[in-house]
Amino acid sequence: MDEDARVMECARLAERLEAHFRAVHEGAMRDVPICNERLDVAATGFRPCGDWAVGIVVTPWFMNVIAAPFADAPAVAAAPGTTETLALPTGAVEFLAADLDGFPRLLMCSLFSPMQDFVDQEAAVATAQAALDLLLAQPAPPPPPAPQSMDRRAFFRGAFSREAAS
Repeated sequence: MDEDARVMECARLAERLEAHFRAVHEGAMRDVPICNERLDVAATGFRPCGDWAVGIVVTPWFMNVIAAPFADAPAVAAAPGTTETLALPTGAVEFLAADLDGFPRLLMCSLFSPMQDFVDQEAAVATAQAALDLLLAQPAPPPPPAPQSMDRRAFFRGAFSREAAS
């Protein structure tokens, strides 16, 4: 699958997740005290990351990183409720395998629950986007080694050639 197809698959996944959790909010989670009613459901930042579509779902009761394998990638092997480690650009992250009606098995990693500390939807989505940017950022290359200081006598004695040989 080419990159454009993966980007489109990420967009479709985000739309479907948003619709799923919006229905949960309007049904089973309606008037549940754990919900922050200043918040709504949003699927944000979904993008390709290797064989995975990765993004964040914000709901009035949780904020989770969601990883779903692309259609042409291997399915999640972990049983629901068990952990699977996913290698992201910033390092290994443990996810919980989960089944949602109408979706292949997904991986979820909780960032916040409950969501009472968020004052509004804008703050929650901004936090989600910042968290995702950090998780998917390519690590910075290591700085070059500091040059060895060498006095003039050591230079003329050939100390630089011994260090280079070792």
